[in-house]
Formats: sequence, structure tokens, C-alpha cells
Amino acid sequence: MPPLQCVTVFYPRLFYYHVEFFMSEQATPHFDDFATVFWRLGSMLPPSQLQGYVMGQLAVGAELTEQQWLQQAWQLIDSVEPGSNEDNQLLAELLATTQANFAEGSLNAQLLLPDDDIELSQRVECLGFWCQGFLTGFALAGKQKKQAAGQQAYSSDVSEALSDMAAIAQVSLSADDSSEQSEADFFDVIEYVRLAAMNIYFECLPKQESAVASAEAGDDDAAVPSTAQLFAKKSTKKQLH
Repeated sequence: MPPLQCVTVFYPRLFYYHVEFFMSEQATPHFDDFATVFWRLGSMLPPSQLQGYVMGQLAVGAELTEQQWLQQAWQLIDSVEPGSNEDNQLLAELLATTQANFAEGSLNAQLLLPDDDIELSQRVECLGFWCQGFLTGFALAGKQKKQAAGQQAYSSDVSEALSDMAAIAQVSLSADDSSEQSEADFFDVIEYVRLAAMNIYFECLPKQESAVASAEAGDDDAAVPSTAQLFAKKSTKKQLH
């Protein structure tokens, strides 16, 4: 992604969380854990892209086993050296925590990004890689879903969120573009992407699963909410400069 001196990003459908969800106990593995493994194995894959990839698949309804995920992950990592059992455990943990956070409807799930002490330009770049991974995973699982169940129709909210992610994937900053306002804007963009991923999951959740969840809960309030119930839309414009 080429560096830009000033980047303006439009978010016509920024979602704001306004309903109560219980917080997940599942903690996402740390970015540095994956970065260390990838560096040791000679892989050029950004850790953020790996998480985006698995989240994109799960958001559209893919049912990944641990073995399937490990096979996919190692193909993406494309390492020079073979991974260890500990490396497999870390990858399996990423799948398990992501599956749990989606299943619980937890909006507490964190994106796999570098810590705040890393230069903003690098964090923006990693968020772009995350979005690339999400879109790739979503497209792959969506294609498989289409082959199994026919053409899938996505709502305008899902289509717009995916379009926004594609735009975010192209955003980058130069090292000189960091400022307090840029930091604040970057946080807002992260929140948008995180909530958009959950929104896509709920929109793609099969209706029969929603009905089962509602019946088991025995309470209308416990059913999986619709997008309109989950998020209030507010027009806004963010500028990273």
C-alpha cells in the first residue's frame, strides 16, 4: 500500500454498539506471539491478515475443524521452516477463541494488531492486512457456501460493510502523519471494523439457527438480534492526517 500524506476515509454506516452483551472470557492471542513465530519460521505473512482470514470465513458461516484450519493456516504462512507442536497450539487457540467470541456474540473480541507503542503507520498497515484477510476468507467461504446451498443474498448492510473494509485495506500513512487526532481516528476505525465483523456474522447467521437459539432461550429478548436492533447507524467522516 503506497504511503499517503493525508488520507480521508468515509464511513456512511459507522455502527455504534448500544445493546448489552456479556463479555467473553476468551482472550485473543497476542500479536507479538504470532510475529515471533512467523519471524522464526521465515514467513512474510502479517499476523493480522491471518486473524482476518479466519474471521472472514467464520463470519459467513464456515464450520472449520481444527485440522482444516491448521492446514489452511500453514498454507498461508508458507514458512521456510516447519512449525512445532507449540506453533500448532497457538494457531488452534486463535481458531478456538474466534469461534467462541462469535458464538457468544461478544463485542469484546480484539483485532490482532500491534501494540499502541508501535508507529501509527505500521498499525494502519496491519489493519489494512487484517481487512484483506477478512475479505479473502469471506469470499472463499462464501463461494463454498454458494456451491453447497446455492446463491447467497447478502443485505445492503453486509455489502456496505465489505465495501468499507475494501477501502480501509487501501489506507496507509507515512511515518510523519502521526498525531493525537490520527490516533483517535485510528481507534474509531478499529472499532468500526470490529463491530462490522460481528454485524456481518449476525446478518449471515442462518435463520434456523436463530430460531433454535430463541426457542432454547425461551425468551424473545434472548434471540439473536437483527442488525437494526444491534446497531444504530450514524453518518460520519474520519480523516487520518
